[in-house]
Amino acid sequence: MSKLLVVIGTGLLGGSFARGAREQGLFTHIVGIEPDAERAELARSLGIVDELATSVIASADAVLIASPSDTIAEWVIRLSEHRGVLFDVGSVKSAILDEIRGELGELPVRFVPCHPIAGSERHGPAAADGSLFRDQKVVITPHADIDSSALARVESWWQQLGARVLRTEASTHDRVLALTSHLPHLVAFAYLQQIDTQHLDFTGGGFRDFTRIGASDAKVWSAIFELNKSPILEALDDLQRSLGEIRDALDAGDMDRIRRIILSAQQRRREL
Repeated sequence: MSKLLVVIGTGLLGGSFARGAREQGLFTHIVGIEPDAERAELARSLGIVDELATSVIASADAVLIASPSDTIAEWVIRLSEHRGVLFDVGSVKSAILDEIRGELGELPVRFVPCHPIAGSERHGPAAADGSLFRDQKVVITPHADIDSSALARVESWWQQLGARVLRTEASTHDRVLALTSHLPHLVAFAYLQQIDTQHLDFTGGGFRDFTRIGASDAKVWSAIFELNKSPILEALDDLQRSLGEIRDALDAGDMDRIRRIILSAQQRRREL
């Protein structure tokens, strides 16, 4: 068992890891760093963290950086000489690693880049759930200089929280997540611009399912879109081409083509 964990950011992911780590007995003491005073006090009062701090304790065994994606590189740079294991939960990898390398010349050997593919439209400490990562995937993008013992410890922590750990290249992660996660969020945000309260009497399960992620945190997602801009734009261009094909077929009254597109989608969904 490790002794001291510092969690930077006590929202959904940071708070859920802290809760799960406590439930599994991975750490004896958990300290939270949270710039939002109201969130910080809520995290303490809910027992997510044992105490609050304004800076990372030098003796910490591990530091989880669960702040918005556009702040992760800054934290890693600041903590590059820290004795503990550093790991994050950022939804983007390449831009973060490039910024760190640009400042330090290399990546800290004890930094383990992670992305748990788990979440909720809810956010803040009140949404924290110790079982959030159970049966979910956590992607780790190891770098060439990574310390093997730090990597093994972080993998073990995620696994003890019930997650399945995958490894891949940072660029592969960003390209795939742009399509499977970032693009769906972008589409939900765009679609909801068309909806008013007058429409709600005419909605059902499909509307609720499709728009659930539209309630996601604006600060978190604007940072993700900025950092992973190029892969997201490529995915958006492909989507626009597909939508254009459907629009052209509909405008031409080509229902055979529409049916073929729907059947193709059905087949893909079954296969997936």
